[in-house]
Amino acid sequence: MDLSDLQFWAFLAVVISGLFLPVMIVWWKGRPIIPIALLSLVFWPSALILALKLRRAQDR
Repeated sequence: MDLSDLQFWAFLAVVISGLFLPVMIVWWKGRPIIPIALLSLVFWPSALILALKLRRAQDR
Protein backbone atom coordinates (compact mmCIF):
# COMPACT_ATOMS: atom_id res chain seq x y z
CA MET A 1 0.00 0.00 0.00
CA ASP A 2 1.43 3.31 -1.09
CA LEU A 3 0.92 6.22 1.33
CA SER A 4 0.52 8.62 -1.57
CA ASP A 5 -2.59 6.73 -2.66
CA LEU A 6 -5.58 9.09 -2.68
CA GLN A 7 -8.05 6.30 -1.91
CA PHE A 8 -6.12 5.44 1.25
CA TRP A 9 -6.26 9.02 2.54
CA ALA A 10 -9.95 9.36 1.64
CA PHE A 11 -10.67 6.12 3.49
CA LEU A 12 -8.70 7.32 6.51
CA ALA A 13 -10.57 10.64 6.53
CA VAL A 14 -13.93 8.85 6.53
CA VAL A 15 -12.84 6.50 9.31
CA ILE A 16 -11.52 9.29 11.52
CA SER A 17 -14.67 11.36 11.07
CA GLY A 18 -16.71 8.24 11.90
CA LEU A 19 -14.74 7.95 15.13
CA PHE A 20 -15.80 11.41 16.29
CA LEU A 21 -19.37 11.46 14.97
CA PRO A 22 -21.00 9.49 17.83
CA VAL A 23 -19.09 11.55 20.40
CA MET A 24 -20.22 14.82 18.80
CA ILE A 25 -23.86 13.68 18.68
CA VAL A 26 -23.85 12.71 22.36
CA TRP A 27 -22.09 15.98 23.30
CA TRP A 28 -24.62 17.98 21.27
CA LYS A 29 -27.50 16.28 23.12
CA GLY A 30 -25.93 17.28 26.45
CA ARG A 31 -25.20 13.80 27.77
CA PRO A 32 -21.92 12.54 29.24
CA ILE A 33 -19.49 11.69 26.43
CA ILE A 34 -17.06 9.47 28.37
CA PRO A 35 -18.88 6.12 27.75
CA ILE A 36 -19.31 6.78 24.03
CA ALA A 37 -15.74 8.06 23.68
CA LEU A 38 -14.39 4.93 25.36
CA LEU A 39 -16.49 2.66 23.17
CA SER A 40 -15.33 4.52 20.07
CA LEU A 41 -11.69 4.27 21.10
CA VAL A 42 -12.03 0.55 21.81
CA PHE A 43 -13.92 -0.57 18.70
CA TRP A 44 -12.79 1.76 15.92
CA PRO A 45 -9.09 0.83 15.85
CA SER A 46 -9.96 -2.84 15.53
CA ALA A 47 -12.46 -2.05 12.77
CA LEU A 48 -9.81 0.02 10.98
CA ILE A 49 -7.25 -2.79 11.24
CA LEU A 50 -9.80 -5.30 9.92
CA ALA A 51 -10.70 -3.04 6.99
CA LEU A 52 -7.04 -2.53 6.08
CA LYS A 53 -6.38 -6.28 6.27
CA LEU A 54 -9.38 -7.01 4.05
CA ARG A 55 -8.24 -4.39 1.55
CA ARG A 56 -4.73 -5.84 1.51
CA ALA A 57 -6.18 -9.34 0.98
CA GLN A 58 -8.24 -8.07 -2.00
CA ASP A 59 -5.12 -6.53 -3.54
CA ARG A 60 -3.42 -9.93 -3.71
